[in-house]
Amino acid sequence: MEKKEFQELYQLWLQGKMTGKEWALFQKAVTDVKNDLVLDGLIEADLNSNEFNSVLSDQELNLAYQRVLEKVDVKPLKLKVNHFFTNAKKWQMAAVASVLIVLSIGLWIYNAGPGTGKSGTNKNSYSANDIAPGGNKATLTLANGKTITLSDAKSGVVIDAGKLSYNDGSPLNDDLTGDVKDELMEINTPKGGQYELTLPDGSKIWLNAASTLKFPKTFSGQPGRTVELSGEAYFEVAKDKLHPFRVKSAGQEVEVLGTHFNVNAYRDEAHIKTTLLEGKVKVNDAAILSPNEEAVVAGGKIKINQVNAQEAVAWKNGEFMFNDEQLGIIMRKIARWYDLEIRYQDENMQTQLFGGTITKFGNVSDVLRMLELTGGVHFKIEGRRIIVNR
Repeated sequence: MEKKEFQELYQLWLQGKMTGKEWALFQKAVTDVKNDLVLDGLIEADLNSNEFNSVLSDQELNLAYQRVLEKVDVKPLKLKVNHFFTNAKKWQMAAVASVLIVLSIGLWIYNAGPGTGKSGTNKNSYSANDIAPGGNKATLTLANGKTITLSDAKSGVVIDAGKLSYNDGSPLNDDLTGDVKDELMEINTPKGGQYELTLPDGSKIWLNAASTLKFPKTFSGQPGRTVELSGEAYFEVAKDKLHPFRVKSAGQEVEVLGTHFNVNAYRDEAHIKTTLLEGKVKVNDAAILSPNEEAVVAGGKIKINQVNAQEAVAWKNGEFMFNDEQLGIIMRKIARWYDLEIRYQDENMQTQLFGGTITKFGNVSDVLRMLELTGGVHFKIEGRRIIVNR
C-alpha cells in the first residue's frame, strides 16, 4: 500500500468515517510491518498537536489507558510504539492509540447518525446485572418423536448410516434403529444456542440461535436432498450433481449442487437473505448468485446485492459484525444470542444506523459498551431485559 493511501485511511479511522471495505484494508495495512514507521509517525504527529491533546482530560486518559492494559493484558513496553516518549501523558496516549489501531481490541465503531461521541457508561454499571453469552445448546428430535438434549460440552452432531455421534467421534446413547424412514428429523437451537450438524451425505450445517432445521435421516432413494430451515444457518454442501441440495424457508427455496452459503430466514425479520461465499446457488428458481452476492427476498420479490459475504457468516466465526445496520436488527441479534428481550423508550431509534465488530463470546455488557461509545444510544439491564434509550 502506498504511503498516501495509508495516511488517508488513518485519517478516516480517526474521524470514524470508514466503510466496511476501507476498514478491511486498514486492518490489513496496520498489521504489515512495512507500515510500522509510517504508523508511528502519524501517531506521534497527532500527539504533538494541541487538538489531539485536548481530546481527553488527564482523568479520562488514565481510565482509557488502564482499560486498554486490562483488555489486552500486556505491559506498556510490549505495545507497538517504536518511539520513546518522555512525557507520561504522551506515552499513555501513544499506548492507547496503538492498541486501538493495531490490536483493535476486538472492535471497530462508527455511528452513521448524530451523536455526542461520548458515553456516560461506567465500567461497573452493568456488573450486577450482566448476562453471559450463549453457547452450544440444541435438541435433536428423531423421526419417531423422541427428543434428545445434545451435550453442551460438544459442538456438533453427526447423522451417519443410521448412527448418531458427536463430531469429536464420541457416541450418543441413542441410535436411529426403528425410526420412521419417511418422517423428518429435526434439530432445534434455543435462544442463546448454536450447534453444528453433519448430514448423511457429508454436508455440514451450522445453526445460529433460535433456529430449526428439518431433514430426513437418509437421502438414499430420493431424487434430491431437501431440508427445511427456520432461523439462520450456514451450509457447506457436499457435491453431488445427480442429487441437488435444496433449502426451503418460508417464501424461499435455494437450490445448490455443492457450495458454501448462509441463509437468514428468521420469522421476525422483514426479509430472507441468502449470501453466497463459494460456488453458485439458485434462489426461487429465478436468481443465480455468484460469490459475494446476496439475494434479499420480500413479498415474493428478489433483489440481488453485492456484499462482503464474511459479514453474513461472522456469527459462525464467533463475532458480531455490523455494517450500516439498523439498531433494531442489531438488537434482535443480541436478543437471540443472549436470550433476552428488548424494550425501546423511543421506537424510532430502531432505524438508527450503527456499525461495529466485536466477539460474541463476551458478556452482553461488552457489546452494549461498544454501541454506547458512539454516543447515540444508551442501555440499562433489568433482569433479562435491555432498555434502550437515547
